[in-house]
Amino acid sequence: MYAIIQSGGRQVRVDPGTIVTLDHMTVEPGQEVTFDRVLLVEKDGGQVLTGAPYVADARVVGVVSGESRGPKI
Repeated sequence: MYAIIQSGGRQVRVDPGTIVTLDHMTVEPGQEVTFDRVLLVEKDGGQVLTGAPYVADARVVGVVSGESRGPKI
């Protein structure tokens, strides 16, 4: 199972239990964040749900683990 969400102008593939890096989040570490802009959901049985532009009644919930900064340029 995986989903493709839109966050900060980017499309990100998210899988259960994985860590993803997102830009410009104003949420404190340890708090839950919900993404309502789900573009695609692939279920375990191989069924694919696509949205126009978003999948109806689909949400992705995650927990913020921390913040980091990229390399100084």
